[in-house]
Amino acid sequence: MAVDEGILRRFEEEWQGNAGKIFHIVQAEELQTVLTDLADANGVSDQNPIVVSGLSEKWAQWIRTWNMKQVYIWNPEDEAEEFRHRCADASVGITGCAWAAADAGSVCLYSQKDSSLLPSLLPPVHVVMISAAQIVSTFREGMDRLYRDARQGGEWPALVKIVAGPSMTADIEGQLILGVHGPRDVYAVIVDN
Repeated sequence: MAVDEGILRRFEEEWQGNAGKIFHIVQAEELQTVLTDLADANGVSDQNPIVVSGLSEKWAQWIRTWNMKQVYIWNPEDEAEEFRHRCADASVGITGCAWAAADAGSVCLYSQKDSSLLPSLLPPVHVVMISAAQIVSTFREGMDRLYRDARQGGEWPALVKIVAGPSMTADIEGQLILGVHGPRDVYAVIVDN
C-alpha cells in the first residue's frame, strides 16, 4: 500500500509542533543506526538499559539480536514488579503504536495482555516505532480504527494512551518546562519499509 506523502508530512509537522522529535527511516538498515545513536546519547548501559514493549514480532525479533544485557523486552509471563523496576532504571523505552493521526500529530498506544505501557511512561526517553502505513489522516479515523479493532478482536484494550510529544507545563513563573509528567524526550521513528 502506497503511503500518502501529504499525510506523512502533516504528521511530521504536527508532531514536531508538539515538541516531539522525529526520524524518518526509508530503509530498515538505517533503523539500527538511529536507535544505537539514541542509546549512546542517553547513557544506555547494563544498569540503565533499553526497555521494550508493544512492538510487532518482526521488530522485536530484530531488537533481540542486540546486546541483551542492555535491552530488556517485556514478556507477559515476566514478574510485573521486576519489569516496573527495569523501566524505572531504564534510559530509553521503546514501544510500537496502534496508529498515528496526522492532523493531531499524535500516536495511540494500546495496553493489552501482551504489552505494557511502562516503557512509554517511566524512562526519560520514549521512542515510538511507527510504520508509515499506520498513519491515518485524522484523529477520528484513528478512533474508528480503535473501535473496529476492538469489535474484530472481541476485546477492548485495557488502556488507551494518546501521545503527542513530551508533557509540558508553564505553571511555574510562565516558563515552559518539558517532560514534567513522563519522558523529557519523545521520538517518533517512522519506518517506510
